[in-house]
Amino acid sequence: MNTLEKYLLDAEGKSQDLVPSDNPFKMVGFDKDKKRLGWVRVTPFEVINDTLSELLPALKGKDSFIFIGMGGSINGMKTLFSLFKGHKLFALDSLDPQAIAEILKNIKNIERTLIIPISKSGTTLETQSLAKTLKEVFGDNWPEHFLWLADPEAFPKLDSLGWQGAKKAAIQFDGQSDIGGRFSCPHTLIFYLPLFLLLKMDFSKLEAVYDTYLSYLENARRGACELAEKYKDETRTYFFPQISGNFGSNFSSWIVQLFQESLGSKKEGFYVKTICNLKAKSDLFLPVAFKAKINNPVSSLMAQMYFFQLFVAFYSALKNINFVDQDFVEKYKNEMRKLAGEKVAGIPDFGLKEIIAEVGTRASLSQKFIEVVLYFHASAKIIETIQNSFSKAFKDKIVLVFVGSDWNHHSYQAAFSDKNTFYVFLLAQKYNTSLKNISSEILQDNVEKLKLISKATYLTIKEKSLLSSLA
Repeated sequence: MNTLEKYLLDAEGKSQDLVPSDNPFKMVGFDKDKKRLGWVRVTPFEVINDTLSELLPALKGKDSFIFIGMGGSINGMKTLFSLFKGHKLFALDSLDPQAIAEILKNIKNIERTLIIPISKSGTTLETQSLAKTLKEVFGDNWPEHFLWLADPEAFPKLDSLGWQGAKKAAIQFDGQSDIGGRFSCPHTLIFYLPLFLLLKMDFSKLEAVYDTYLSYLENARRGACELAEKYKDETRTYFFPQISGNFGSNFSSWIVQLFQESLGSKKEGFYVKTICNLKAKSDLFLPVAFKAKINNPVSSLMAQMYFFQLFVAFYSALKNINFVDQDFVEKYKNEMRKLAGEKVAGIPDFGLKEIIAEVGTRASLSQKFIEVVLYFHASAKIIETIQNSFSKAFKDKIVLVFVGSDWNHHSYQAAFSDKNTFYVFLLAQKYNTSLKNISSEILQDNVEKLKLISKATYLTIKEKSLLSSLA
Protein backbone atom coordinates (compact mmCIF):
# COMPACT_ATOMS: atom_id res chain seq x y z
CA MET A 1 0.00 0.00 0.00
CA ASN A 2 1.28 3.45 -0.97
CA THR A 3 2.28 5.85 1.85
CA LEU A 4 -0.40 8.33 0.74
CA GLU A 5 -3.06 5.63 0.97
CA LYS A 6 -1.91 4.79 4.49
CA TYR A 7 -2.10 8.45 5.47
CA LEU A 8 -5.70 8.72 4.23
CA LEU A 9 -6.86 5.53 5.93
CA ASP A 10 -5.09 6.55 9.13
CA ALA A 11 -6.67 10.05 9.23
CA GLU A 12 -10.20 8.79 8.59
CA GLY A 13 -12.32 8.73 11.74
CA LYS A 14 -9.87 10.68 13.89
CA SER A 15 -10.30 14.17 15.25
CA GLN A 16 -7.82 16.64 13.80
CA ASP A 17 -5.72 16.86 16.97
CA LEU A 18 -5.11 13.10 16.88
CA VAL A 19 -3.79 13.04 13.32
CA PRO A 20 0.04 13.12 13.31
CA SER A 21 1.59 16.32 11.98
CA ASP A 22 3.40 14.46 9.17
CA ASN A 23 0.08 13.27 7.76
CA PRO A 24 -0.94 15.72 4.97
CA PHE A 25 -4.65 15.02 5.55
CA LYS A 26 -4.38 16.75 8.92
CA MET A 27 -4.40 20.04 7.00
CA VAL A 28 -6.48 19.22 3.91
CA GLY A 29 -9.15 16.79 5.20
CA PHE A 30 -10.92 18.90 7.82
CA ASP A 31 -13.41 21.76 7.44
CA LYS A 32 -11.89 23.97 10.12
CA ASP A 33 -11.87 21.37 12.91
CA LYS A 34 -14.80 19.31 11.63
CA LYS A 35 -14.08 15.77 10.43
CA ARG A 36 -14.82 15.27 6.74
CA LEU A 37 -13.20 11.97 5.78
CA GLY A 38 -16.08 9.65 6.65
CA TRP A 39 -16.61 8.85 2.95
CA VAL A 40 -13.40 6.82 2.98
CA ARG A 41 -14.68 4.05 5.25
CA VAL A 42 -16.80 1.18 4.01
CA THR A 43 -19.98 0.09 5.82
CA PRO A 44 -20.59 -3.64 6.42
CA PHE A 45 -23.57 -4.80 4.37
CA GLU A 46 -25.30 -6.02 7.56
CA VAL A 47 -25.49 -2.39 8.74
CA ILE A 48 -26.90 -1.24 5.39
CA ASN A 49 -29.44 -4.07 5.56
CA ASP A 50 -30.53 -3.15 9.09
CA THR A 51 -30.88 0.55 8.27
CA LEU A 52 -33.02 -0.08 5.20
CA SER A 53 -35.14 -2.59 7.14
CA GLU A 54 -35.92 0.11 9.69
CA LEU A 55 -37.22 2.32 6.88
CA LEU A 56 -39.60 -0.27 5.45
CA PRO A 57 -42.63 1.08 7.41
CA ALA A 58 -42.09 4.52 5.83
CA LEU A 59 -41.91 2.96 2.36
CA LYS A 60 -44.94 0.72 2.80
CA GLY A 61 -47.86 1.55 0.50
CA LYS A 62 -45.78 3.97 -1.60
CA ASP A 63 -45.01 3.44 -5.28
CA SER A 64 -43.76 6.90 -6.29
CA PHE A 65 -40.82 8.71 -4.70
CA ILE A 66 -39.70 12.32 -5.13
CA PHE A 67 -36.18 13.06 -3.87
CA ILE A 68 -35.46 16.75 -3.22
CA GLY A 69 -31.91 18.02 -2.92
CA MET A 70 -29.11 20.07 -4.38
CA GLY A 71 -25.60 19.39 -5.62
CA GLY A 72 -23.68 16.15 -5.37
CA SER A 73 -26.28 14.04 -3.61
CA ILE A 74 -29.05 14.68 -6.10
CA ASN A 75 -26.80 14.46 -9.19
CA GLY A 76 -25.45 11.13 -8.01
CA MET A 77 -29.02 9.97 -7.57
CA LYS A 78 -30.08 11.17 -11.03
CA THR A 79 -27.24 9.13 -12.51
CA LEU A 80 -28.52 6.07 -10.68
CA PHE A 81 -32.06 6.65 -11.98
CA SER A 82 -30.79 6.67 -15.57
CA LEU A 83 -29.61 3.06 -15.23
CA PHE A 84 -33.14 1.70 -14.64
CA LYS A 85 -36.34 1.79 -16.68
CA GLY A 86 -40.00 1.81 -15.72
CA HIS A 87 -39.55 3.20 -12.21
CA LYS A 88 -41.34 6.04 -10.42
CA LEU A 89 -38.40 7.75 -8.76
CA PHE A 90 -37.96 11.45 -9.46
CA ALA A 91 -35.36 14.08 -8.55
CA LEU A 92 -36.34 17.69 -7.87
CA ASP A 93 -33.64 20.38 -7.66
CA SER A 94 -35.18 23.42 -9.35
CA LEU A 95 -37.26 26.25 -7.88
CA ASP A 96 -38.89 26.80 -11.27
CA PRO A 97 -42.53 25.61 -10.81
CA GLN A 98 -42.34 23.91 -14.19
CA ALA A 99 -39.96 21.32 -12.72
CA ILE A 100 -42.62 20.35 -10.15
CA ALA A 101 -45.34 20.33 -12.80
CA GLU A 102 -43.42 17.85 -14.98
CA ILE A 103 -42.94 15.45 -12.06
CA LEU A 104 -46.54 15.62 -10.82
CA LYS A 105 -47.97 14.90 -14.27
CA ASN A 106 -46.16 11.52 -14.16
CA ILE A 107 -47.67 10.51 -10.81
CA LYS A 108 -51.07 8.84 -11.05
CA ASN A 109 -51.83 8.57 -7.33
CA ILE A 110 -50.32 11.28 -5.14
CA GLU A 111 -51.56 9.47 -2.02
CA ARG A 112 -49.09 6.68 -2.74
CA THR A 113 -46.16 9.10 -3.01
CA LEU A 114 -43.28 9.65 -0.57
CA ILE A 115 -41.30 12.90 -0.57
CA ILE A 116 -37.67 12.52 0.51
CA PRO A 117 -35.89 15.86 1.05
CA ILE A 118 -32.13 15.72 1.60
CA SER A 119 -30.12 18.34 3.48
CA LYS A 120 -27.08 17.77 5.65
CA SER A 121 -27.85 20.88 7.72
CA GLY A 122 -31.62 20.66 7.32
CA THR A 123 -31.65 24.31 6.26
CA THR A 124 -30.67 24.29 2.56
CA LEU A 125 -32.79 27.09 1.07
CA GLU A 126 -33.91 25.36 -2.12
CA THR A 127 -34.59 22.03 -0.40
CA GLN A 128 -36.67 23.63 2.34
CA SER A 129 -38.64 25.72 -0.18
CA LEU A 130 -39.41 22.79 -2.46
CA ALA A 131 -40.35 20.53 0.45
CA LYS A 132 -42.78 23.15 1.79
CA THR A 133 -44.22 23.55 -1.69
CA LEU A 134 -45.03 19.84 -2.00
CA LYS A 135 -46.28 19.80 1.60
CA GLU A 136 -49.28 21.78 0.35
CA VAL A 137 -50.32 18.95 -1.96
CA PHE A 138 -51.07 16.58 0.95
CA GLY A 139 -52.98 18.86 3.30
CA ASP A 140 -53.21 17.78 6.95
CA ASN A 141 -52.05 14.27 6.09
CA TRP A 142 -48.59 15.48 4.99
CA PRO A 143 -46.55 13.70 7.74
CA GLU A 144 -47.35 10.32 6.15
CA HIS A 145 -45.69 11.47 2.96
CA PHE A 146 -42.33 12.84 4.13
CA LEU A 147 -39.02 11.23 5.05
CA TRP A 148 -36.15 13.66 5.69
CA LEU A 149 -32.52 12.59 5.24
CA ALA A 150 -30.21 14.79 7.30
CA ASP A 151 -27.43 14.70 9.87
CA PRO A 152 -28.87 13.76 13.30
CA GLU A 153 -27.92 17.13 14.83
CA ALA A 154 -30.16 18.78 12.21
CA PHE A 155 -33.29 16.95 13.41
CA PRO A 156 -34.20 19.58 16.09
CA LYS A 157 -33.70 22.31 13.49
CA LEU A 158 -36.06 20.52 11.12
CA ASP A 159 -38.66 20.33 13.90
CA SER A 160 -38.31 24.07 14.51
CA LEU A 161 -38.94 24.68 10.80
CA GLY A 162 -42.28 22.87 10.89
CA TRP A 163 -41.33 19.25 10.28
CA GLN A 164 -42.16 17.81 13.72
CA GLY A 165 -44.41 15.09 12.31
CA ALA A 166 -42.11 13.98 9.50
CA LYS A 167 -40.02 10.82 9.68
CA LYS A 168 -36.28 11.44 9.73
CA ALA A 169 -33.25 9.26 9.01
CA ALA A 170 -29.52 9.90 9.31
CA ILE A 171 -27.63 10.31 6.04
CA GLN A 172 -24.75 8.19 7.32
CA PHE A 173 -25.25 4.60 8.39
CA ASP A 174 -23.19 5.16 11.54
CA GLY A 175 -25.15 8.29 12.53
CA GLN A 176 -22.08 10.51 12.28
CA SER A 177 -21.80 13.74 10.28
CA ASP A 178 -18.33 13.59 8.75
CA ILE A 179 -19.33 13.27 5.08
CA GLY A 180 -19.93 16.37 2.94
CA GLY A 181 -22.59 16.49 0.25
CA ARG A 182 -20.40 15.88 -2.79
CA PHE A 183 -18.91 12.82 -1.06
CA SER A 184 -22.26 11.33 -0.02
CA CYS A 185 -22.38 8.90 -2.96
CA PRO A 186 -21.83 5.99 -2.94
CA HIS A 187 -21.32 5.37 0.80
CA THR A 188 -24.45 6.78 2.47
CA LEU A 189 -28.21 6.29 2.56
CA ILE A 190 -28.48 8.99 -0.11
CA PHE A 191 -27.24 6.39 -2.59
CA TYR A 192 -28.50 3.14 -1.09
CA LEU A 193 -32.12 4.14 -0.43
CA PRO A 194 -32.90 4.94 -4.10
CA LEU A 195 -30.86 1.92 -5.22
CA PHE A 196 -32.86 -0.30 -2.85
CA LEU A 197 -36.10 1.06 -4.33
CA LEU A 198 -34.86 0.63 -7.90
CA LEU A 199 -34.01 -3.00 -7.10
CA LYS A 200 -37.61 -3.52 -5.92
CA MET A 201 -36.41 -3.71 -2.30
CA ASP A 202 -34.57 -6.96 -2.97
CA PHE A 203 -31.81 -7.28 -0.36
CA SER A 204 -30.05 -10.13 -2.16
CA LYS A 205 -29.71 -8.14 -5.39
CA LEU A 206 -28.47 -5.15 -3.41
CA GLU A 207 -25.84 -7.27 -1.68
CA ALA A 208 -24.66 -8.71 -5.00
CA VAL A 209 -24.13 -5.21 -6.42
CA TYR A 210 -22.37 -4.17 -3.23
CA ASP A 211 -20.04 -7.18 -3.16
CA THR A 212 -19.02 -6.59 -6.78
CA TYR A 213 -18.24 -2.98 -5.94
CA LEU A 214 -16.15 -3.95 -2.90
CA SER A 215 -13.96 -6.19 -5.02
CA TYR A 216 -12.65 -3.12 -6.90
CA LEU A 217 -11.86 -0.84 -3.95
CA GLU A 218 -8.18 -1.71 -3.70
CA ASN A 219 -7.84 -1.22 -7.46
CA ALA A 220 -9.52 2.21 -7.17
CA ARG A 221 -7.25 3.35 -4.33
CA ARG A 222 -4.09 2.22 -6.09
CA GLY A 223 -5.07 3.71 -9.46
CA ALA A 224 -6.13 7.06 -7.97
CA CYS A 225 -2.94 7.32 -5.94
CA GLU A 226 -0.66 6.51 -8.87
CA LEU A 227 -2.39 9.09 -11.07
CA ALA A 228 -2.20 11.80 -8.39
CA GLU A 229 1.53 11.08 -7.98
CA LYS A 230 1.94 11.40 -11.74
CA TYR A 231 0.34 14.86 -11.73
CA LYS A 232 1.87 16.25 -8.54
CA ASP A 233 4.31 18.53 -10.43
CA GLU A 234 1.87 19.47 -13.19
CA THR A 235 1.07 23.17 -13.51
CA ARG A 236 -2.03 22.50 -15.61
CA THR A 237 -5.26 22.77 -13.59
CA TYR A 238 -7.82 21.65 -16.17
CA PHE A 239 -9.16 18.09 -15.98
CA PHE A 240 -11.11 15.84 -18.29
CA PRO A 241 -12.46 12.85 -16.36
CA GLN A 242 -13.06 9.95 -18.72
CA ILE A 243 -16.25 8.09 -17.84
CA SER A 244 -16.47 4.39 -18.55
CA GLY A 245 -20.05 3.45 -19.44
CA ASN A 246 -23.17 5.30 -20.48
CA PHE A 247 -24.22 7.34 -17.44
CA GLY A 248 -25.45 10.51 -19.16
CA SER A 249 -24.99 14.17 -18.29
CA ASN A 250 -25.97 13.82 -14.63
CA PHE A 251 -22.81 11.88 -13.81
CA SER A 252 -20.82 14.59 -15.56
CA SER A 253 -22.50 17.19 -13.31
CA TRP A 254 -21.65 15.09 -10.26
CA ILE A 255 -18.00 14.90 -11.30
CA VAL A 256 -17.84 18.61 -12.15
CA GLN A 257 -18.99 19.49 -8.64
CA LEU A 258 -16.50 17.08 -7.09
CA PHE A 259 -13.57 18.71 -8.90
CA GLN A 260 -14.74 22.32 -9.04
CA GLU A 261 -15.87 22.67 -5.44
CA SER A 262 -13.02 20.59 -4.01
CA LEU A 263 -10.17 22.27 -5.91
CA GLY A 264 -11.46 25.61 -7.18
CA SER A 265 -10.36 28.98 -5.72
CA LYS A 266 -8.19 27.24 -3.15
CA LYS A 267 -4.83 28.66 -4.27
CA GLU A 268 -3.73 31.85 -6.01
CA GLY A 269 -3.80 31.39 -9.78
CA PHE A 270 -5.21 27.86 -9.46
CA TYR A 271 -8.10 28.10 -11.92
CA VAL A 272 -9.88 24.76 -12.18
CA LYS A 273 -12.03 23.66 -15.10
CA THR A 274 -13.55 20.21 -15.52
CA ILE A 275 -15.02 18.78 -18.72
CA CYS A 276 -15.97 15.12 -18.83
CA ASN A 277 -15.26 12.98 -21.91
CA LEU A 278 -13.64 15.84 -23.79
CA LYS A 279 -14.10 15.12 -27.49
CA ALA A 280 -11.37 17.26 -29.00
CA LYS A 281 -7.81 16.54 -27.98
CA SER A 282 -6.36 19.31 -25.82
CA ASP A 283 -2.96 19.72 -24.22
CA LEU A 284 -4.57 21.98 -21.61
CA PHE A 285 -6.49 19.15 -19.91
CA LEU A 286 -5.24 16.31 -17.73
CA PRO A 287 -7.04 12.98 -18.32
CA VAL A 288 -8.41 11.21 -15.23
CA ALA A 289 -9.79 7.68 -15.70
CA PHE A 290 -10.38 4.51 -13.72
CA LYS A 291 -8.75 1.68 -15.66
CA ALA A 292 -11.11 -1.19 -14.87
CA LYS A 293 -13.93 -2.87 -16.76
CA ILE A 294 -16.90 -3.74 -14.54
CA ASN A 295 -19.88 -5.45 -16.16
CA ASN A 296 -22.52 -4.47 -13.60
CA PRO A 297 -23.38 -0.82 -14.42
CA VAL A 298 -24.32 0.11 -10.83
CA SER A 299 -21.15 -1.41 -9.39
CA SER A 300 -19.19 0.36 -12.14
CA LEU A 301 -20.81 3.69 -11.24
CA MET A 302 -19.98 3.20 -7.57
CA ALA A 303 -16.36 2.26 -8.27
CA GLN A 304 -15.86 5.27 -10.53
CA MET A 305 -17.39 7.60 -7.97
CA TYR A 306 -15.03 6.33 -5.32
CA PHE A 307 -12.04 6.49 -7.70
CA PHE A 308 -12.67 10.14 -8.61
CA GLN A 309 -13.11 11.05 -4.92
CA LEU A 310 -9.85 9.30 -4.06
CA PHE A 311 -8.01 11.04 -6.90
CA VAL A 312 -9.21 14.44 -5.67
CA ALA A 313 -8.15 13.56 -2.11
CA PHE A 314 -4.67 12.29 -3.07
CA TYR A 315 -4.08 15.12 -5.56
CA SER A 316 -5.12 17.67 -2.91
CA ALA A 317 -2.75 16.17 -0.34
CA LEU A 318 0.13 16.47 -2.80
CA LYS A 319 -0.83 20.05 -3.76
CA ASN A 320 -1.66 21.10 -0.17
CA ILE A 321 -5.27 22.00 -1.05
CA ASN A 322 -8.09 21.69 1.49
CA PHE A 323 -10.56 19.71 -0.63
CA VAL A 324 -13.42 19.43 1.89
CA ASP A 325 -14.29 23.08 2.54
CA GLN A 326 -15.96 25.62 0.22
CA ASP A 327 -15.56 28.97 1.96
CA PHE A 328 -16.37 31.19 -1.03
CA VAL A 329 -19.90 29.78 -1.30
CA GLU A 330 -20.72 32.06 1.63
CA LYS A 331 -20.06 35.08 -0.61
CA TYR A 332 -23.28 34.80 -2.62
CA LYS A 333 -25.23 33.60 0.43
CA ASN A 334 -24.19 36.74 2.34
CA GLU A 335 -25.28 38.83 -0.64
CA MET A 336 -28.64 37.04 -0.57
CA ARG A 337 -29.06 38.00 3.08
CA LYS A 338 -28.45 41.65 2.19
CA LEU A 339 -31.11 41.47 -0.54
CA ALA A 340 -33.60 39.44 1.52
CA GLY A 341 -37.07 40.95 1.78
CA GLU A 342 -36.64 43.07 -1.33
CA LYS A 343 -38.36 42.30 -4.59
CA VAL A 344 -35.65 41.55 -7.12
CA ALA A 345 -35.68 44.29 -9.76
CA GLY A 346 -33.41 45.88 -12.32
CA ILE A 347 -32.71 42.74 -14.34
CA PRO A 348 -32.56 43.55 -18.07
CA ASP A 349 -34.64 41.59 -20.54
CA PHE A 350 -32.79 40.63 -23.73
CA GLY A 351 -33.23 38.26 -26.62
CA LEU A 352 -30.56 35.63 -27.23
CA LYS A 353 -28.86 37.63 -30.01
CA GLU A 354 -28.69 40.72 -27.79
CA ILE A 355 -27.22 38.70 -24.94
CA ILE A 356 -24.55 37.21 -27.18
CA ALA A 357 -23.71 40.68 -28.52
CA GLU A 358 -23.41 42.04 -24.98
CA VAL A 359 -21.12 39.17 -23.97
CA GLY A 360 -19.01 39.91 -27.03
CA THR A 361 -18.35 43.45 -25.78
CA ARG A 362 -17.58 42.38 -22.21
CA ALA A 363 -15.78 39.04 -22.36
CA SER A 364 -12.00 39.30 -22.50
CA LEU A 365 -10.01 37.74 -25.32
CA SER A 366 -7.89 36.00 -22.70
CA GLN A 367 -10.90 34.24 -21.20
CA LYS A 368 -10.93 30.68 -22.56
CA PHE A 369 -14.41 29.71 -21.35
CA ILE A 370 -18.00 30.95 -21.26
CA GLU A 371 -20.35 29.35 -18.75
CA VAL A 372 -24.08 29.91 -19.25
CA VAL A 373 -26.27 29.21 -16.23
CA LEU A 374 -30.02 28.89 -16.83
CA TYR A 375 -32.07 29.73 -13.77
CA PHE A 376 -35.15 28.07 -15.18
CA HIS A 377 -36.30 24.56 -16.10
CA ALA A 378 -35.11 24.38 -19.70
CA SER A 379 -36.01 21.79 -22.30
CA ALA A 380 -33.29 19.89 -24.14
CA LYS A 381 -34.12 21.88 -27.28
CA ILE A 382 -33.61 25.24 -25.54
CA ILE A 383 -30.33 24.08 -24.01
CA GLU A 384 -29.09 22.90 -27.40
CA THR A 385 -30.09 26.19 -29.04
CA ILE A 386 -28.25 28.25 -26.44
CA GLN A 387 -25.19 25.99 -26.59
CA ASN A 388 -25.02 26.13 -30.39
CA SER A 389 -25.65 29.88 -30.59
CA PHE A 390 -22.89 30.74 -28.13
CA SER A 391 -20.44 28.24 -29.63
CA LYS A 392 -21.03 29.66 -33.11
CA ALA A 393 -20.52 33.22 -31.88
CA PHE A 394 -17.42 32.46 -29.81
CA LYS A 395 -15.38 29.94 -31.78
CA ASP A 396 -12.25 30.79 -29.79
CA LYS A 397 -13.84 29.77 -26.47
CA ILE A 398 -15.25 26.62 -24.90
CA VAL A 399 -18.93 27.12 -24.05
CA LEU A 400 -20.52 25.22 -21.16
CA VAL A 401 -24.25 25.36 -20.32
CA PHE A 402 -25.60 24.49 -16.87
CA VAL A 403 -29.20 24.33 -15.68
CA GLY A 404 -30.55 25.82 -12.48
CA SER A 405 -29.27 27.01 -9.14
CA ASP A 406 -27.61 23.60 -8.94
CA TRP A 407 -24.64 25.44 -10.50
CA ASN A 408 -24.28 27.45 -7.30
CA HIS A 409 -23.74 24.20 -5.43
CA HIS A 410 -21.23 22.73 -7.85
CA SER A 411 -19.27 25.52 -9.55
CA TYR A 412 -19.58 28.81 -7.67
CA GLN A 413 -16.63 27.99 -5.40
CA ALA A 414 -14.35 27.65 -8.44
CA ALA A 415 -15.95 30.58 -10.26
CA PHE A 416 -15.21 33.11 -7.53
CA SER A 417 -11.49 33.40 -8.29
CA ASP A 418 -11.48 32.14 -11.89
CA LYS A 419 -10.17 34.78 -14.29
CA ASN A 420 -10.33 32.54 -17.35
CA THR A 421 -14.15 32.31 -17.57
CA PHE A 422 -16.98 34.73 -18.40
CA TYR A 423 -20.32 33.84 -16.76
CA VAL A 424 -23.80 34.42 -18.21
CA PHE A 425 -26.75 34.09 -15.80
CA LEU A 426 -30.13 33.81 -17.49
CA LEU A 427 -33.62 33.89 -15.98
CA ALA A 428 -36.86 33.14 -17.82
CA GLN A 429 -38.91 36.08 -18.98
CA LYS A 430 -41.97 34.45 -17.40
CA TYR A 431 -42.60 31.53 -15.02
CA ASN A 432 -45.72 29.42 -14.62
CA THR A 433 -47.09 30.00 -11.10
CA SER A 434 -50.40 28.20 -11.56
CA LEU A 435 -50.36 24.55 -10.48
CA LYS A 436 -53.17 22.40 -9.13
CA ASN A 437 -53.29 22.08 -5.31
CA ILE A 438 -50.38 24.48 -4.80
CA SER A 439 -51.00 28.16 -4.04
CA SER A 440 -49.71 30.67 -6.57
CA GLU A 441 -48.23 32.63 -3.65
CA ILE A 442 -45.81 29.87 -2.67
CA LEU A 443 -44.87 29.23 -6.31
CA GLN A 444 -44.24 32.93 -6.85
CA ASP A 445 -42.13 32.97 -3.69
CA ASN A 446 -40.01 30.16 -5.14
CA VAL A 447 -39.52 32.16 -8.33
CA GLU A 448 -38.46 35.21 -6.30
CA LYS A 449 -35.91 33.06 -4.47
CA LEU A 450 -34.59 31.87 -7.81
CA LYS A 451 -34.20 35.48 -8.92
CA LEU A 452 -32.58 36.33 -5.60
CA ILE A 453 -30.00 33.56 -6.00
CA SER A 454 -29.17 34.67 -9.54
CA LYS A 455 -28.81 38.36 -8.65
CA ALA A 456 -26.74 37.68 -5.52
CA THR A 457 -24.47 35.42 -7.56
CA TYR A 458 -24.07 38.07 -10.26
CA LEU A 459 -23.29 40.85 -7.79
CA THR A 460 -20.40 38.92 -6.25
CA ILE A 461 -18.64 38.35 -9.59
CA LYS A 462 -20.18 41.07 -11.75
CA GLU A 463 -16.83 42.15 -13.23
CA LYS A 464 -16.81 38.89 -15.22
CA SER A 465 -20.52 38.13 -15.67
CA LEU A 466 -23.82 39.19 -17.19
CA LEU A 467 -27.33 38.80 -15.73
CA SER A 468 -30.44 38.95 -17.90
CA SER A 469 -33.91 37.56 -18.44
CA LEU A 470 -34.14 35.62 -21.69
CA ALA A 471 -36.88 37.01 -23.92
